Amino acid sequence: MGRRIHHTENDVNALARLMLAEAIGEGAEGMDMVGTVVANRVEADCEPDFRNLRNIRHAIYQEIPGTGIPHFEPVLNGALYTQRPTEEDLQRARNLLNGHRNPRARMNLWFFNPSPGQAFRDPCTPTMPRSPMTQFDFAHKNHCFYVGVPGYCPEFYR
Repeated sequence: MGRRIHHTENDVNALARLMLAEAIGEGAEGMDMVGTVVANRVEADCEPDFRNLRNIRHAIYQEIPGTGIPHFEPVLNGALYTQRPTEEDLQRARNLLNGHRNPRARMNLWFFNPSPGQAFRDPCTPTMPRSPMTQFDFAHKNHCFYVGVPGYCPEFYR
């Protein structure tokens, strides 16, 4: 279990749409893992990447520092705005905001798809692109998941 994140129904809807846009082809577990990473970022509240992410929408719309580019591809390409979550998708997002975390992704703060639009995933890199303070943890279907290197974000990795 993680920390409950204060939320509104708009937050639930935004998280459900992001989970669908990122991982719809990866089933409930893949969407749960993606949502766990987003919730972990709010919970982490550490420098330099995740300080002052006070709610789930801050995490969803966060930009890569100094670039103006959103962290999440569906925000950048607009796929976030075309998703229509079902009640099951909304409940999955509510559960995450109420403290549920996918056990496998519980300590992950990053994920990415190294080969969007392809039928098979390219190999995961040892560190997340543009994030040198990361190390590869595991892969699930099309996504690679990463944790912080030792000493990164001690507020989260206690």
